[in-house]
Amino acid sequence: MNKITILVLLFSFLLANCQKKPILKNDRVEANNTEKIQTINLNQYTNNTNYFIKTFDVNKDGIKDKIVSHNRYLGDELLLFLGDKRGNYNWALKSTNFSEDGGNQISDIKETKEGFEIITQFPDRGYLQNTYWVSGINNKFILKKIQSESESWQNGYTEKCSQNINVDLKKT
Repeated sequence: MNKITILVLLFSFLLANCQKKPILKNDRVEANNTEKIQTINLNQYTNNTNYFIKTFDVNKDGIKDKIVSHNRYLGDELLLFLGDKRGNYNWALKSTNFSEDGGNQISDIKETKEGFEIITQFPDRGYLQNTYWVSGINNKFILKKIQSESESWQNGYTEKCSQNINVDLKKT
């Protein structure tokens, strides 16, 4: 199989395995005419050893934001909290860090010119790294590009495959 086919299959697999979750609006969920309140706030994750937090300006408004991610082997949850001028952090996105059971695991999240990149790596033998570029401009969180990089230690070369895409993470 060629590299693009592999990436398409990987991305299709990720989308197919997403669980349907209730749509949250203003921290309220309405189900079966019974109102339930679900609140997601940064304090839940601050001193939780299951998560790590990165701080930088995701949406490029000049105010620091917070990205919360499960640690390696503990899940694939990724949450984004946008900072405001009063020093508060408001929940803006619940998505994935692209960790896979038995596959690549989150290794880092870094700031970019447009938003951030999520880096996953295969934790055992060999070298396989996937990088997912997310734009945060105008508070729209768009997965713009996926790049896979693998190394052949037998033949001493590295293969890179990039796929430009535009997936709105708020709608997945």
